[in-house]
Amino acid sequence: MEQPLSPLNQGLNPLRAAPLWGQLVSFPAAAPAIDSRVAQPAVAAPLWLALQPYANARLCLFEVDRPESRNPILIRRHVIDCFLEQSGIVSGYNDTALTDPGDVLLRGYLCRAAILPVSPSNTFDWLAAELDWATPGFRDEAPLPWDPTLLGTVQAPCQGAMWLGDLALLSPQGGLPSGGRAQFAGCQVQHFGADYGPGGIGLLLQPLLGEAIQLVLRPHSVLVLRAGDTLNLIAERYGTTVATLRRINPQLESTQTITSIDGDSLAVLAGRHGTTETKLRSLNPLLQQSEAYVTGEGETLSSVAAGQNLSLSLLRQFNPELSSWPSEEPLPAGTTLLLPAYRSTTPIPAGLELLVPGYLPSTPLPAGEWIYLPSRRSAPSLEEVVETLD
Repeated sequence: MEQPLSPLNQGLNPLRAAPLWGQLVSFPAAAPAIDSRVAQPAVAAPLWLALQPYANARLCLFEVDRPESRNPILIRRHVIDCFLEQSGIVSGYNDTALTDPGDVLLRGYLCRAAILPVSPSNTFDWLAAELDWATPGFRDEAPLPWDPTLLGTVQAPCQGAMWLGDLALLSPQGGLPSGGRAQFAGCQVQHFGADYGPGGIGLLLQPLLGEAIQLVLRPHSVLVLRAGDTLNLIAERYGTTVATLRRINPQLESTQTITSIDGDSLAVLAGRHGTTETKLRSLNPLLQQSEAYVTGEGETLSSVAAGQNLSLSLLRQFNPELSSWPSEEPLPAGTTLLLPAYRSTTPIPAGLELLVPGYLPSTPLPAGEWIYLPSRRSAPSLEEVVETLD
């Protein structure tokens, strides 16, 4: 009995939905598990099985609820075995919005795919030797690109992690294989099926071999944490800051409640908890209190900031209506400005309950997890510059 076609096979082109497609591909009732360590008998097999014994990479990609959203929610993880070949290395002349210098360009075909929950108890369960594989060579139940209400697969561009090496090294229970760390790194998929498109030769070849895939291996984008690693050590090792690591790793943005003690100030708390005064204000509305200041003749934003021991950026933050006012241009006499009641060294009353980052700079991070590092080519963002000035 012919196996029913998945929504992916029905929707991407007319050939897959036609009776001829079942005869060409001959879908089995279940996808066989191909072990690259065991020689396979020379028997007739569907073409989409041809590359499975040669799979040399495994991806773990994250599906989100709405790829276009600024705050997408992770739904589940997609594990994909691929046959990949290197097609180049990104230089400073050909980098794009999706690549950085030093990234390795890879291209190939999907061999098989599986779906896992988004929150595992074992971070590396996707590296188990065998998984519950779904449609061979294709992402299962892919939505049509023109219907955003349909969900069911990971969409490019997307980020994740990749093990590039001998898949025979994968252990049954899942865990990071031994070997060079360069084989385990971050990756970003640029395209699925982009080699051929929906017509022409792609109508015939791509469905038979599996979806084409183009991606970049990012050797320095994902860091596997070792026992004893802390935010301080990671920041020092890779030339970044604790605040930057928290900003680009949402899982490190948890908070805890503390009680202020005698001698506390914004500067003291920021130093103790490895954060910035701006972040402390954003977490605690109490520290956002302001007081009025009336300007005199000839005063400017710069002179007020200097006289009140404030940064110009913080003064503008408390007076957003003057964000475009030139810093050296005199303000009208009698202008009322708002100044922060709690400045860097202003004593904070003892006994106040305040929110601070949950991960201290010296807190040991969970061994075996990974965190993202900042882009190697980017200049400091405006937000980071503002935080530095505070």
